[in-house]
Amino acid sequence: MADLKANVRGLTLIEVLIAASILFAMLTVVSESYRASLMASSRADDTIRLLTPLPLITSAIRQRLNDSPSERVEGDGELLGVRYRFVADSLQHRPPLPRFDQDSGEFVSYPPRFRLYAVSLELRANRISRSWRYREVAWSRALD
Repeated sequence: MADLKANVRGLTLIEVLIAASILFAMLTVVSESYRASLMASSRADDTIRLLTPLPLITSAIRQRLNDSPSERVEGDGELLGVRYRFVADSLQHRPPLPRFDQDSGEFVSYPPRFRLYAVSLELRANRISRSWRYREVAWSRALD
């Protein structure tokens, strides 16, 4: 029996502590990676929710600039859960190019119809907000 007990060998306390340290380090790395991927996924989801109505919002701004052109146009609204606010400042107000009239043999000039706007747009949804600056052309539909 004495020989049997001498051959049985267990793990020392140092070996158990090293194995536990490696295990906990691996668990920490895996849990932090998982948490970071969840946060990235949540941010991506918020960004998608924010950007989904963007084409509809810019179209609404374009329509507003065409319907009521002036030196400064401001507005706000909400679409698909996204709140937006915009400010459009007129940069230029120009007429169309003169047209040659074959009957009279002269160039026909028009009053200013086209406006170039500098638009500042801010979108907000849930926890995030984004801002853009872009230019938009608007025109009055009727010839004066």
